[in-house]
Formats: sequence, C-alpha cells, structure tokens
Amino acid sequence: MEETVGASTRVRILPLCASCGRTANTLVMASSMASTAGASCAYATLITSDSFLMGVETMLYSLRATGTAQPIVVLVTDQVSHSTCAKIQCCQPGIVVKLVPTIPNPNTSVHMEGWVNSGYTKLNIWALCEFEKIVYIDADTVVMANVDDLFARPGDLCAAPDVFPPDRFNAGVLVIQPSMPVFEDMMSKIGILPSYDGGDTGFLNAYFPRWYDRSDVEGLNRLPFSYNAQRTLHWMTFTKQPGYWNAIQPIKILHFSSTPKPWEDGAKKGDLEMLWWEVYLQSKLTPDHSATVAAGSGAGGAPMDLIASFLG
Repeated sequence: MEETVGASTRVRILPLCASCGRTANTLVMASSMASTAGASCAYATLITSDSFLMGVETMLYSLRATGTAQPIVVLVTDQVSHSTCAKIQCCQPGIVVKLVPTIPNPNTSVHMEGWVNSGYTKLNIWALCEFEKIVYIDADTVVMANVDDLFARPGDLCAAPDVFPPDRFNAGVLVIQPSMPVFEDMMSKIGILPSYDGGDTGFLNAYFPRWYDRSDVEGLNRLPFSYNAQRTLHWMTFTKQPGYWNAIQPIKILHFSSTPKPWEDGAKKGDLEMLWWEVYLQSKLTPDHSATVAAGSGAGGAPMDLIASFLG
C-alpha cells in the first residue's frame, strides 16, 4: 500500500520488522528505504507531535554536522502529520521515517504534559530488530561532537546518570541492543513496574534496576554525563557555581530537558537556549551537510564553531 505525502514523496506501509513477524504498520519514506540496507547500527529518535518539528530538525542537523554517516531512524506516531513526516525526511540525508504504535502512559498523574502525549512510545526502539545496535537520542537535544563511539559500547543497555536521583539514568540518550523478547517482556510489565517520575525514564529504571554496576560489561554501560548533559544542571548551578557545569566539558550531547523547550512560548533566554537557536537557524541557512559530512572522518568530525564559542 502506498500513500502520497506532500507534493511528490511516496510512503510505503510495511511491517516494522519482518524477520520478527511483528504486524504493526510502519510508515517508511520510499525514497530512503535503501538507506539502512545492510546497516548493523543506526541512530534513532522519536516525535509524537507536530509541535516537536523544530526540535527534531535541529537535532538531526547537529547530528549530521558531526560527520557521522550512520543511518538515522525517526520514529513517529499517527499524531504526526504527513506534512511533518515529509519535512523530516527531506531535512537531512539518510533519514528513515517509521510509523510506530503509540504505547500509552499507564500513570494517571503525570507532571509533564508532553509525557501524556508520548507515553511509553520510546520503548518501540527495542523492536527495531533489523539493527544490532541503536543509539537513541531525544529530539530536544543538540549533538555537539561525533558520538559514533557509542556503537562500540558492550551490553544491552548503556545510559548516563540523571541529575537527580543520581543513581538513576536519564532515558534521553540510550545505547541498546534491539530484541523482540525484551520488547514483549517490557509490554507485559507496563502497569506492573512502577515509574518514579511517571514517564518512560522511571519505567526503564525499574526494568533495568542494576544498570550502573553490571560486572559483565565492566562498568562500560554507564556513560559519562557529557553524553546526556541536561540543561537542568546548568540552570541549578551555573550562576553561582559554574565549576559544576565546567567539570563535565567537553559536552557530547546537550539535552534540553524540562520545559518549556527553546522553541516554545515562555522559553528561557539563557546561553544554552541561545545556542539552540543558533543551531536551528544555521540548519535553515545551510541545510545541505554534504560538504561537512565529506570533510569529517566519520569517527570524529569537528564540533560546530558556534558550539565552541558558547561552551568552550
């Protein structure tokens, strides 16, 4: 079955993972279906609303600017319009847009409005079993340096510690091994395992309670905070004690956790938010990354100059 998206892009409806026999429909942009053929690893991100288009465009631009040549899978739900899907597909090379089912949030009291919309839909990354390894990055981030090294991390889950509580991980950046048995087991435990924050981060911490001290991977499953540097730490410390933020330099991935997001009404107008706007505007002025990607080594492209000017 095919549908038209936008003026000329065509969409083909396919199973998410034919090898696993999953029957949920997947929306794949036909022009990019070959971009993941033979690839064992991929980046992934997720949006569940048109309101996150600016965020995901910025994240994808910054990721490609690091010189990575890995394919990128953008998971979307049926709440995302076809026009938004078409814009995502065209914004950077090597993008595959996949329609995945919404996984509702079982928690009746959620303190973040966006979590009601996204629910536990992020768990769909475990069903991307056409890949051996997925590096998942939230759409409200700026990738500041090449992070292809994450694909070499061992184990079935790698994550960075949260700001609080520090013995929990934040689910904004994850390195995982897709597995249909794990995905199905997760689905069976929704509503049974607790979520201390009411969202997917709390659920995943309950599912992987010993994530930080597993001897089988010699601690390599705990990522440095710089791979998921949350701006909330900057908010809480930088004015009076900048040393806390400076101690985590150089930052690999800057995560604009909490609300409002930089592109939303009422957003803060601090240094980090201005950095996000610089990257977004750069993506609109120089959307074609062909020269940047070609110049990068694929293993360590130079960070964007504007990032260096903001954060040293």
